[in-house]
Amino acid sequence: MLCHIRNLSMFFGGQDELKKEELIRSTQTLHHYVLNYFNITNRLLEILNTHLNQSPSPAVKANERESIEENFARVRDVMYQILDVSEKENKHVQKEKPDLYNQITFSGVSLKDKAELIKDLHQKTMGLLGNVCGPVVAVRLANSVLGSVMPPVKQNEPQPVLSLALGDLVQSSARITELLCGSGEKSLDEAVQLVEEALSVLKPLCDSYNDILSEVEAYVSIISENM
Repeated sequence: MLCHIRNLSMFFGGQDELKKEELIRSTQTLHHYVLNYFNITNRLLEILNTHLNQSPSPAVKANERESIEENFARVRDVMYQILDVSEKENKHVQKEKPDLYNQITFSGVSLKDKAELIKDLHQKTMGLLGNVCGPVVAVRLANSVLGSVMPPVKQNEPQPVLSLALGDLVQSSARITELLCGSGEKSLDEAVQLVEEALSVLKPLCDSYNDILSEVEAYVSIISENM
């Protein structure tokens, strides 16, 4: 009987350790994605400054002492500024440089082929279209899903994870569990579930945001070659 109880204790103890490891992995992954939002945003600011000579905002920095929600709010503000600059330039290109605009927005060909078409058009017009990379950056951003990939904020339903300080995500599993759920037999399971739910929302948004950056960088790289 004692042996049976001991075996059960070891089994459930092992399960708890696995849950703790799962929680740590999930919170570290969440921390990575929060920081990635800042990295992507700052890279886009650099691109706007380089190719459009516009700096809608200084570089935005993560604050480990602020809540995740507060960090996200600052990122969203800068993303809106990036979108605003892009949309204004997009309208200008569409009106003043329709041939270039049509090439940039032309669908049905690969990114590489489209970039080559834009580069050819620039060469044929002897550079009269000006800095091609700037309009390309603006038009691609304005026509992207940038407005739909902003980090989540609290809405009607409470989201405990967003209330955590960013630095809390690198604390021990016990501390994270306490912050999210208090103490109780099911707290660890609940903490894992809460973090996984937050991650399931954030990850696809951040991945799509990174795809936008990657596309813009690819256009700039291809067009800049041998210009």
